[in-house]
Amino acid sequence: MNFIRKRMGSLEKLFNPSSVAVVGVSEDPTKLGSVLFSNIIDSGFKGKVYPVNPKHEKLFGVKAYKSVSAIKGKIDLVAIAVPAKFVIDVMKDAGRKRVRAAIVITAGFKEVGDDGIELEKQLLETAKRYKIRLLGPNCLGMINPMTDLNASFAASTPEKGKIGFLSQSGAFCTAILDMAVEKNLGFSYFVSLGNKADIDELDLLDMWYKDENVKVIGAYLEEISKGKDMVDLVRSNDNRKPLIMFKPGKSLSAMKAISSHTGSMAGSTETFQAAIKQNGIIESNEVNEMFYTMMGFAWSPLPKGPRVAVVTNAGGPGIIATDEIAEHGLEMAEISAKSKRAMRNFLPPTASVENPIDVIGDALAQRYRAPIDVLMQDENVDSILVILTPQLVTQIEETAKLIISSAKLYEKPIYAVFLGGKYAKTGLQRLYDNKIPAFLYIQDAVKVIEKMHTYQAYCKKAIAMDDKKKDALVKNRGKGKYQKELQKLVKNKVLNPSESLVQKMAEEVGIDLPEQIISNDLKEILHFAEDRYPVVIKATTESIAHKTDVKALYLNIKDEQELISNFEKLQATIAKVSKTKTAEILVQEQIEADESLLIGANRDGGADVYEDGSKGFGHLIVIGKGGIYTEVYKDFQTTLVPSTRTEFENALYSTKVSKILRGARGMEKLAVNKVLDALEAVQKLVLLYPEIESLDINPIMINKKRAVAVDIKIFLK
Repeated sequence: MNFIRKRMGSLEKLFNPSSVAVVGVSEDPTKLGSVLFSNIIDSGFKGKVYPVNPKHEKLFGVKAYKSVSAIKGKIDLVAIAVPAKFVIDVMKDAGRKRVRAAIVITAGFKEVGDDGIELEKQLLETAKRYKIRLLGPNCLGMINPMTDLNASFAASTPEKGKIGFLSQSGAFCTAILDMAVEKNLGFSYFVSLGNKADIDELDLLDMWYKDENVKVIGAYLEEISKGKDMVDLVRSNDNRKPLIMFKPGKSLSAMKAISSHTGSMAGSTETFQAAIKQNGIIESNEVNEMFYTMMGFAWSPLPKGPRVAVVTNAGGPGIIATDEIAEHGLEMAEISAKSKRAMRNFLPPTASVENPIDVIGDALAQRYRAPIDVLMQDENVDSILVILTPQLVTQIEETAKLIISSAKLYEKPIYAVFLGGKYAKTGLQRLYDNKIPAFLYIQDAVKVIEKMHTYQAYCKKAIAMDDKKKDALVKNRGKGKYQKELQKLVKNKVLNPSESLVQKMAEEVGIDLPEQIISNDLKEILHFAEDRYPVVIKATTESIAHKTDVKALYLNIKDEQELISNFEKLQATIAKVSKTKTAEILVQEQIEADESLLIGANRDGGADVYEDGSKGFGHLIVIGKGGIYTEVYKDFQTTLVPSTRTEFENALYSTKVSKILRGARGMEKLAVNKVLDALEAVQKLVLLYPEIESLDINPIMINKKRAVAVDIKIFLK
C-alpha cells in the first residue's frame, strides 16, 4: 500500500527557514520567548531573526517589532511564546503575512480541559485557513543541527548527526538531549511534538524516511492515534530505517473490557506490541535503553548474526555477559581453532582463549589487541563485546584508543563496557568522542546488541511483507455478502452461534463448522440426531456465557434416550437462569478432537479503522490454547491484521500448544494447515465486516483432518 497523507503543505519552512520571527521576546532573559530568541542566535543560525513585542522598540540590542505583519520582508517561520489567549491573534497576523510554519511553545490548550480543547480547535482551524504548518502547541520547540537552528527553549544544542528524534514529552526531550551532549551523540532533527494539533509523528516519519541525513529514527510517543496509518507507512516504505520507539502505557486509549476470552487477552498493549514486532520497529522501555539503542544504531554497523565474542580482563563480568547473552536470545560465539592458536601466541598461559576470552586482570592495553584483531577476522564471530574493569595497572584510556583503532580497521561491530565510575569515565568519554558504542553496564550493552541483531534478522528475513496480498485484503473491507443484514442490527449486539447470520458469515469466509440445528422442538432434534450420534447439545441464550459453569453443555450423547433426558435437564437449567421456559437448543455433531484452540479477534479503533486517517491499529488476531481453561493456561500469541500466512504460522508456532499440534513425543501430526486456514478465514471475516469489535471461536476442535469451530461468538460495535 502506498502511504497517502493529505497535508496542508510541506515542512520545508519549519526546518529550513530563511527568516524567523519570535513572538513573546521580552527584557527578561529567563522568559521562554527570550530563551527562544537567544537560542536561535547562539546556535549560529544564518538567516534573519526578528524579536516581536509591541511594548518594546529594541530587545537584546536589535530592533523589535510590534507584530509579525509589521516586519518588512518575507517571514518563513514564527515561534510563539505568549499567553494562550493571545496565540490565535498572533497566528492570524502571521497568516496575513503569509508565514508558512509556526511553532507554538505556549501551554494551556487541550491538556488543561474543555476550554483548552476548544481553544486548540480554533488554533488548528486558523492554521488551516492560512495554510500554516503548526508544531505544538505546548511543546519545547525543535532543533535542526543541519542548518544550525535551535528554535527551542532547551538548555543546549546537540551536534550534527544521523538521528531524527521526536518526542511528545518536552521533559523526555531535555533528558535525551542532556545525555546526548555529554556523550556527543548527534542528531539531524530533534523535535518536540507537544499536543500534535497539526504536525504529528506521521508527518515526521514520512519526511525522515526520505531524508538522506537521517539514518536512525527515535520516537517517544504517549499515544499513537493513527496506528494503522503508521504501520502502513513503516512497512511500505522503500527506505527502511531503524525506528526505535518508547511508548509508556502502550495503550492507544482506555478500552472497555469485553466479556470474552479475546477481550481479556488482546488489549491495546498487545495490539501495539504486535504492530511493532511485525513491522520491525524496535521497542524501548526506559530512557537509558532508548538512548543507548539510538547510539548503537547510529554509530555501529549491524551484526550479521547472533554470535557474540566477549573479551574481558575479569572472570566475573565475563560470566555475567554470558548469562545476559543467553537471556537475550543471542549466542556465545564458537571461536575457531585457528583463532584460539593465534590468541594463545600472544596471551599469557593463565589467560583463557575460550569464549569469554579472559586476558587476566594485569592486562595492559596491548594485551587486548591480539584477541580483538583475531576475533575481527573470525567468521564464527558476528560482534565483539569488550569489557574492562579498572585494576591498578589497567590502562583505561589507552585501551579505549586501541578499541577505536580496531573499529576503524574492520566492518564488524564492536561494543565496549567500561565498568566502574571515576576512572572508567575517561575511557568512556574517549570512546564517545570517536563514535564507539560504549556502556557503563553489561546489561545495557547486551540489550543493544540484541535489538540490532533482531532488526538485522527482520530485514534479512523480510517476510517480504507480501504487500500486494495485504493491500488486496484491506481493499475488500466492508464488502461482505451480509453487510446490509449486519448493519440492521443494533450496535453493541452480541451474535451467538445460534443465530443464522453467524453461520452464514462463517461459511462465507470458509470457517469449518459442525453440522447443527437450532430448535426447541424435541421431535425435530431427535430427527436431526438420528444418523449423527454422538451429538452435543448446548444452550444458546446470551445469559449463559460460560456454559460449563452452570451445566448448560452436554457432550457425547450416544442415543435417543440419553438425548431426551439431557434435553429436559438443559431446558430446566435455562429456565432457571434466564426465565425462558422453552428456549431453543443448539444440537451439533460431536467433533472428535485431539486438541482444542482459541482463535479470537479484538479491534483497536472504530469500525472505520481501515480508512486512511482513522484512529486505531485495527484488529488483533489471537491464537492459543482453548477450552474451559483458556484463562488458566494463558498460552496465546497475537498478530495484527493484515497478516501473511507466514506471520500466522510464526504466531501459532510460538505457542506451547503448537508442539502438540506438530506431533510432540512421537504423536501423529494434527491438522496444522487447517488451523492456518482458520486464522486466514477469521482475518477475512473481520475485514469484510469491520463492525466486528471482538470475536471468539472457543473451542476450535483440532484432529488429524479438521479444525472445526464449534462455538463462535461475535460482538458488534
